[in-house]
Amino acid sequence: MPRHTLAATSAGVASATALGVALTLLIPTAAQAAPVVSQANGRLVSTTLLTTGTLDSIASLRGASAVNADGSADVVANTPLDATALQSVGLQSGGVNLFGNNGIIQLGAVGQYAVANADGSSSAFSGAVSQAPSLLGAGVTVTPSTLGAPAANSNAQIRVGSATAPVSLDARIGALAASARQDVGGAQTGRYNLSTLDLTVGGTVLSPVLATLRSTVQPLFALGGTNPISADGTVQVTLADILAAAGVSDLNQLPAGTNLLQYVPAAVVNKLTSTVNAIPLIGTLPAIPGLLAGLTNTVQPALGTAIDGIAQLNVNVKTNGADGAFTETALRVGLLNAGALTTVDIASATVGPNAGRAAVPIVNPASAGIAGGVGLLVAAAFALTVVRRRQALAVAR
Repeated sequence: MPRHTLAATSAGVASATALGVALTLLIPTAAQAAPVVSQANGRLVSTTLLTTGTLDSIASLRGASAVNADGSADVVANTPLDATALQSVGLQSGGVNLFGNNGIIQLGAVGQYAVANADGSSSAFSGAVSQAPSLLGAGVTVTPSTLGAPAANSNAQIRVGSATAPVSLDARIGALAASARQDVGGAQTGRYNLSTLDLTVGGTVLSPVLATLRSTVQPLFALGGTNPISADGTVQVTLADILAAAGVSDLNQLPAGTNLLQYVPAAVVNKLTSTVNAIPLIGTLPAIPGLLAGLTNTVQPALGTAIDGIAQLNVNVKTNGADGAFTETALRVGLLNAGALTTVDIASATVGPNAGRAAVPIVNPASAGIAGGVGLLVAAAFALTVVRRRQALAVAR
């Protein structure tokens, strides 16, 4: 082949090769998949009694998962919890069902929701559907579902222990929810909400002391009135009692991972002490000062040990994943000391990792097709040029 023909051909091949390389760099392959623009997940329930794989094998237990892969439009997921599917797993703690109408944990009117936005931001929510507008924004509607039948005016109810155990707890929460956000700039934040909290505390640590107190003050009601010390061996503790014992004014401003039950012993003793001292003519009973001192010195530490050994209610649990994800959990229930038996996360919201708009492929499938067509046209034009060049050279000879 003449040198100039070879040179022309080589130049054309080089140009075509360069174009081919450029097009290859523009079109991502499956093995080179870019990180997603944004993602979020709202999950109502997760527990160490089940592996992540087992939980994720049940569609609704994976939560509401929104993944925005190409930034073409916002992605919204609104996935109610399948209570039947969760109960079918047969989760038990000490022979007692973990969930269900007769379970340790019961939830009412709760939902799972997530949004992965095209601009690279995302948000997630789970918990009482009534809290979605305040945590996510006005106008957000989350589909409700139920898990068991919590007591009236309660969004969540948690019951552990019994009257014959050292301690029993019946916690009723008015509203329980969590949300998480990742903004366009990558900042991640989380919020949780517990609207009310009422506790019924009983068990063998308390019942003998309550019986003694009740019988001691009973003579003051010989002529009428109601003895304020309960006959069933329990003490009712309200949100105000818990806040007073914790020394805070807002249940939703507690430090991350705060165990609410650590304040219960002091709340119980303070409640009993104030109740007794409010009884008219209580100063006429000489045994009362000693009984009240025993509450503080003996009952309070014993009750603390008993509660620690049976359960924990940790609020505002924040978790940062190694992959860059962030999770806000409204309530983490631990069973046995330090959750040795199991932990159950209730109302979790996860955002990220979000790569933002930078993750959008330079060439989407439609433009990749166009690019492929352009490549074919360029190749055809090059072939035609080579043929005409050869014909011109043949005539010149």
